[in-house]
Amino acid sequence: MTVSNKGLIALAIVVIEISLWPVFLQVGGSKIGIFPELFYGFLAGSIISLFICVIRDGGKGLLSIIKKPEIFAIMLIAGLFNDAFTQIFLGVGTLGTNPSISSIIFRSWVIIVAFMTPFVLKQKVNAKQIAATLIGFLGIYVILSGGTLFTFNQGQVQFIGILFLATICSSISILIMNRYNVDTAGAIAIFNVISFITIAIIMMQTHTSINVPITTSTLFSILFLGIIAYGIGTMLYYYSAKSLGPLITGNVILAVPFMTILFSFLIVDTPIKTYYIIAAALTTIGILFQRKYSSLPERVTRKAALKSLQIFDVTSAFINNNNNSVATNIWGGNRAFALKLVSMDYDIPLHGAIFKKHNCVVFTNNIPLNGVKAEEIVNVNKLTKINPNSNEQILIGMGNPKDLEESFEEFVLLSGKNAHSV
Repeated sequence: MTVSNKGLIALAIVVIEISLWPVFLQVGGSKIGIFPELFYGFLAGSIISLFICVIRDGGKGLLSIIKKPEIFAIMLIAGLFNDAFTQIFLGVGTLGTNPSISSIIFRSWVIIVAFMTPFVLKQKVNAKQIAATLIGFLGIYVILSGGTLFTFNQGQVQFIGILFLATICSSISILIMNRYNVDTAGAIAIFNVISFITIAIIMMQTHTSINVPITTSTLFSILFLGIIAYGIGTMLYYYSAKSLGPLITGNVILAVPFMTILFSFLIVDTPIKTYYIIAAALTTIGILFQRKYSSLPERVTRKAALKSLQIFDVTSAFINNNNNSVATNIWGGNRAFALKLVSMDYDIPLHGAIFKKHNCVVFTNNIPLNGVKAEEIVNVNKLTKINPNSNEQILIGMGNPKDLEESFEEFVLLSGKNAHSV
């Protein structure tokens, strides 16, 4: 099974989990308060995520992050934004509105990520993708305005603002996790532990008691949030986001609000409005258009020799590879870039010296690096949309992004007549 197919399966599970997320935030938060619910939720999430780290690789992935102070600090920041801050704002906002509105507002992180992607990930986003995303967002607006298009519920404006804060925090974390390649299980464990500590400190400072009555529904909400959402679900989400890309993942998840509307109606009796159908249609159109016009993962570069060519960021093809020769070259902030070649006449060992000089590795889709899996080459071919019936090769480099650009620039200058613009 290819990485992209695994990502789709993970994404399907995530859609169901995220759809139920706001509902259980309200169920538990309305009975014992948001902070006690998050305290016990992150406690359960910390336990399950640390357990996963141990049974997965004996905790080696987690230790690989902790041993790198710079990467560890970045993961702490990502964890605070993704879990602690996002969940606080999302919880308060949900209690001030309802799970349906909460889910709808929260999905608008797709818009933020779409506009920030070129700056953070340095990947091109085409106009049709942005238009498709805006169509989806228009569906969200219809629901926010209650079908009137021009008015909002004034009593909920402040809570809608709080929900947007959750959206911004989540967007920052999503972009960080797509920028840095680290052990996902280890990162999620760090997310949960730092969030648990943060919530505990806030409760101590505000004199909020952890001694709260735990009913069956409250316990179920806590366990769902801790084990499913903060533990297993978050891991599956980041896997799908990395393997499919943040824009595709985000647009598919635009369907979540409508599942939340159904779950919220069934579980906490939130009414379903007829204008939701209009919003659902707009969102569906946005998702379909995005999938149709999704751009290739092109790298935005300032190198003059590369501007007329397409440099593809194919890091997502290798994110599940634990082979040392592969993982060490895309770990942390390192990436994998690719360039289509016209013929099969390249002397790769000769050009390999160029990449080696810049502390990068290089190989082709026909002669892959030791440890690269066949399914990963298939995914690279798919990402670059290479014609399987042609003689085209793909030159793939791994290493620091700046070093890779310099390597590709030198490669193109030496043999650019054989590299083609597509």
